[in-house]
Order: sequence, then structure tokens, then C-alpha cells
Amino acid sequence: MTRTHPTIAEVARRAGVSPATVSRVLNGTARVSQEKVRAVLRAIEELGYTPSPLAQSLAKGRSYAVGILLPDFGSPFYGPILEAITLELEPTPFRPIAVPGHWSLVRELEALDFLKGHRVEAIVLLGTSLEASALEPLGVPILAFGQRLLGPRTWSLVLNNREAAYRATRYLLEKGHRHIAHISSHRGGMDVRERLLGYRKAMREMGLAPRVVYGNLQEDGGYEAARELLARFPDTTAIFAANDQTAIGARLYLFERGLAVPEDLSLVGFDDIPLAAYQVPPLTTVRQPAREVGRALAQALKDLLQGETPSLSPIPLQLVERGSVKEVRA
Repeated sequence: MTRTHPTIAEVARRAGVSPATVSRVLNGTARVSQEKVRAVLRAIEELGYTPSPLAQSLAKGRSYAVGILLPDFGSPFYGPILEAITLELEPTPFRPIAVPGHWSLVRELEALDFLKGHRVEAIVLLGTSLEASALEPLGVPILAFGQRLLGPRTWSLVLNNREAAYRATRYLLEKGHRHIAHISSHRGGMDVRERLLGYRKAMREMGLAPRVVYGNLQEDGGYEAARELLARFPDTTAIFAANDQTAIGARLYLFERGLAVPEDLSLVGFDDIPLAAYQVPPLTTVRQPAREVGRALAQALKDLLQGETPSLSPIPLQLVERGSVKEVRA
């Protein structure tokens, strides 16, 4: 017969006290004589009793759960952020409950209801399209990455995507490119829109007309967007993609068309996911340090859960030059 785990009642019988006294010793909720404390601790050691984390949290009125809402578990960009947050929380009593929103506002709202039902003590938003009005009824602290949210008990880590996209486009312009297209997306949040604005600003300063098509921020969307782009703008010499997954999908379409990167067409991405450095040729891209972002969010989260005001300092974005851009001459 399988041996069951010892219960509080068994600990109480061994110690010669009531179950309520055992609970008070475990939770420190009331004064108990030293003699009874010693008896309870001795009984716990002899029986090998392990208190249930769920029961303890309910007794203390806390869940020790942290909600994390992200677009997709399979994302090569958000995945490392989630992993970094999880690792940073391991030494603490708090544990994450992560839910994907699948790039859908309806699914994100459903996820919020799910997290509320699990009594999370804080929520981290990674690249969602939620607005502050949807978060206020939750009554818990909110940390947002990739969007600027204003409201009570709400903090945002916003990187300068517009400036980084502007510099990436300027880099292509300085390489002599004038027919530069941008693959953006109607998905995503403020960060994707800021990249489009940065691209438009750089093109406008040079008196050049923007060339914009839209994908879905994934490889298949980049593939289809590249097909549309070359059909509409066949003289394009460079593509700046809203993220690396889009750039990788576009790269496949160019390969199938017999167009070499960078000899026939230059390519720049955004994010610097691990696979970017292993493309053929390696992809020039804007680095968003995902793990550093995750650690910054986790530290802010721990501050919040300890009743302190979090500090979220800007994290610089850096253009990483590799082999996917060629200098051209007029």
C-alpha cells in the first residue's frame, strides 16, 4: 500500500497538541509557548511532514502567483524574457503563471480573467495590445513591456524603438540605398508602430517615399510580405523588417526567387533573436537584449511584491552589423 504524506492531524497527535496549534506554529499567526513549539517541530521532523504551499498561501491570504501574459510560448524573442523572469523568481516564494494571448485582444482579455481567477498578486504584460482601462479592475500592480501604460500601480519598460528603427534605416541610407522598403505589421503593440515611424522619419528626411507592406511578425508573414513587396516595388534594393522572424521569412522568398542577400538585395531585422546570427548570410539587425529585459522586469516585480516602488531604467538598443547588407553606389 502506498504511504500517504503525513497530515497536520498526525503531527498534532504526535506532538500532543491541537491541529490549530500546529497551524499557528507553521504560520506564526499567534503566540505559542516554546514548549509546544519544540514539540511541534520535533513531530514534524520525526514524521517528515511538508506543509502544502497552497494551504499555506490560503492561510496567509496570499497566492504567491504572478501572472505573465505574452503573445506566444514559441516566440524566439519573448521566450527568453519569460525564462529570465522565471529564473529570477526561483529564489523567492513567488511562481509565474504564464498565459499566451496569441496576438488576439479577445484572447488577451480572456487570459486576464483566467489570471484574476487564480488570484495573482501582479501581472507582467509582454507585447500585448491591452489598454489601461482593461487592467484597472484587476486591482493588482501591472508591469508592461513594449507599450506605455498610464494608471495607478502601473509601470512600463519602454525601449526607444523609434530611434533604433531610424538609425537602422539611416544605416541603409548611408550604405547608398535609396529604394528601401519596410515590412511592418498590424499585429503587436506600440513598439511595432514606433519602428514604422522611425523608418518613415529617416526616409522623409532624405525626401524619399516610404514603401511599406504588412506581415504578421512571423516567418510565414515575412515570406508573403516579401512577395507583395517585390510585386509592388520591384526596384527595391533593401528591406528593413519589423522583426527578425519577418526578415527570415522574407529571406526564404528571396532565395526562391533567385535573389541573393546581400548581392541583389540587402536585409535588416530587429530583435537579434539567437537564429539571426546563424542565417546565411548572418543577419544584420537591431539587438533587443531579451534576457536583460527579463531580468529588469523580474527585479521590478520583486520590488513591487515587497511593497517597494520599482525602478525601470531604459535599456539601449544596438545595431549589430553582420553580412546581410551591401554598400551600393548610385
